Amino acid sequence: MKKISWMAFAIFCGVISTQSKAQQGLESIIVEKYYVADAADSADAAENGAVYPLRAGMITYRVYADLLPNYSVIQMFGAPGHPLEINTTTAFFNDPNYGVPYYQGTSINNTRKNTQMIDSYLTIGAVANGNPGLMGVLKEEDTDGTIGNLQGLLVNNVVPMTYAITGTEGRDGLMPGVPTALNVLGISGELDILDQTAGDSIVINNGAIAALGGIVGVTAENRVMLGQFTTDGVFSFKLNIQLGTPQVGGSENYVAEDPSATEFTDSTLIYVSESDVIVDTTDTSTVAIHEIMSVNDWTAAAYPNPFNNEVVLLNNSLSMAAMQIEVVDVLGQRVLIDRFYGNQIRIQTSAWSNGVYMVHLKQSGKSRVLRLVKS
Repeated sequence: MKKISWMAFAIFCGVISTQSKAQQGLESIIVEKYYVADAADSADAAENGAVYPLRAGMITYRVYADLLPNYSVIQMFGAPGHPLEINTTTAFFNDPNYGVPYYQGTSINNTRKNTQMIDSYLTIGAVANGNPGLMGVLKEEDTDGTIGNLQGLLVNNVVPMTYAITGTEGRDGLMPGVPTALNVLGISGELDILDQTAGDSIVINNGAIAALGGIVGVTAENRVMLGQFTTDGVFSFKLNIQLGTPQVGGSENYVAEDPSATEFTDSTLIYVSESDVIVDTTDTSTVAIHEIMSVNDWTAAAYPNPFNNEVVLLNNSLSMAAMQIEVVDVLGQRVLIDRFYGNQIRIQTSAWSNGVYMVHLKQSGKSRVLRLVKS
């Protein structure tokens, strides 16, 4: 396909926006924590040759544009002065069987296989091809259950997920609709890290992923899915999107930063997940994840992670002050509060239920959080 710049595409289609609008069509960008991988998901991905490991505790994020009625998403773009950025501090998981960097018409049957439902990719609404096809919706809006999983995977059901994505009570965030083939303009290797290549950053400076005619949401809330990203690192983005308006031929451009007189912005176009949680993957001597948190000269770590009956917290702080530790479960209930001195504490966890725990560490006015998983 001949590649052209997003700006040339926009001019050709006559959709350069003006700000003389009675209202703005973007209500917000919504980030949904869609799924938390477990040990069975991890093992299946490894058996199938995942380039970057799917580790238990990895979070799948879904990103949606929440629009006013009769507005549509035309494209996501990066332009000079307005790069489109999607980042993690580790790498994104790519499903080894049917993973794609952007929606390309994967069948519903193949979407149900292995870990395809938590693949990392960009889209404008579409998730799976069929008759009818499937569009991405928030799980709270999903009214038709789940397509399930042919290998019996993706069964985890822990907070922060609102519902499981498989099982009799599952909601997979998929609703019938008419998926649209995407036009990829001016983009070459920028999306490689979503296509079986380990990497941590997407930066698009002169390109777009577009849906000709624009896409509206398939529920009354008019929310259009823009992408799905599975990672064990800090997930962040800066988005620029173009919306179609109810006026024939009308459009609005939204940029993450520094809007011109003909552009809009919104604070939710910039997002950073739990920015104090960083996973160290440099230690290959063990399959366990080492959760690392750094604050200036203070570094704390937890291992193994996931853990079973015991977890060890380490810190290299030179302070002689006591460190306070508080552990809460996914319901916000405290399971441990303690104080310790020195550089190590060994915590017995046999009485804890399986699931995700947040470890809050405080010392000398510094406070940070580690995310741990018991499996």
